[in-house]
Amino acid sequence: LDVVPELPWGKVGGQEAALQAIKDAIELPLLHVDLFKKFQHATPKGFLLYGPPGCGKTLIGKATAYNLTKQLREKTGAEMTEYFMHVKGPEILNKWVGESERMVRELFATAREKRREGFMPFVFIDEAESILGTRRASRYSNILSTLVPMFCSEMDGIDSLNDVVIILASNRADLIDPAILRPGRIDRKIKVNRPNKQGARDVYRIYLTDDLPYDGALAKEADNVGAAVEQLVERFVDWQFAKREENKFLEVTLRSGRKETLYRSDLISGAIIASVVERAKAMAIKRAIATQQEEGIRETDLQLAFNAEYTENDIFPATDVTEDWLKLIDYDPENVVKITPVRPLADARWRAISGVI
Repeated sequence: LDVVPELPWGKVGGQEAALQAIKDAIELPLLHVDLFKKFQHATPKGFLLYGPPGCGKTLIGKATAYNLTKQLREKTGAEMTEYFMHVKGPEILNKWVGESERMVRELFATAREKRREGFMPFVFIDEAESILGTRRASRYSNILSTLVPMFCSEMDGIDSLNDVVIILASNRADLIDPAILRPGRIDRKIKVNRPNKQGARDVYRIYLTDDLPYDGALAKEADNVGAAVEQLVERFVDWQFAKREENKFLEVTLRSGRKETLYRSDLISGAIIASVVERAKAMAIKRAIATQQEEGIRETDLQLAFNAEYTENDIFPATDVTEDWLKLIDYDPENVVKITPVRPLADARWRAISGVI
């Protein structure tokens, strides 16, 4: 059970299309029941969030739980609290016969019980492909041969979103068994993309708030702190998305023989942005301790943090194994032959700023 914080839609940056799709799929049927009955339009039972890791699938799931429950409270006037069950797929896998199936049954039974108690239950299954994958795609094929039908049976027992909201999340939707994704079970498939340039700006502004300490030089660039931070984010994101040699990150070889270059910005995510900001804060804190003076976040702090996030390789596969990288790039796995990391030498300009602490 995960505690859902106060999470209005505005705190989920760079995912406008995904959020709108969720509102259409979940909010409308629950908030306009009579209209849906009038049109005899079936309400969905669940939906799949798919896309690269770190792009906000779990955050979107929690935001859905918070906002939907809040709107239901306002509409009905009844006291209602969200009950968000966050399950990682591999946690369900168990070598003992029948144990995984028992856990799935208990998961749905708990959700139904909580609904009877007046809660609004949400079942969020992360890494769904690990327990609901095609038999050929998993080394646990013996378990999946009974687990997938069990899950389908439980889904068939759900009336609609009025009972339980089922949310699946996956980096590899292509590995999920088609029986799970057919209409009548997981009715909506919603792509959670990596943020584009404007999306990255929006996410940075969520983390780079006006009340943080910034370098004094920034304050001289605008009339107020908010405008100065906007300019800082604008310049930094332009720098981050520039197609420079040192920003090259991956070379993708396609089945047609064509090779495509992916830059660091092509693999940006909300998780990376959050980590970049935290690294930049740490640099500013260490500088303040060393100088014993008022210090704040600088643009070079963000640049150094961004560079470190990619060169330290904590969030990316440590090998060149194509299967590992396929989870991170937005390509059809059937069309990719090879993925090769690019590690260019930094240019003189980068070496110059990398010495700044």
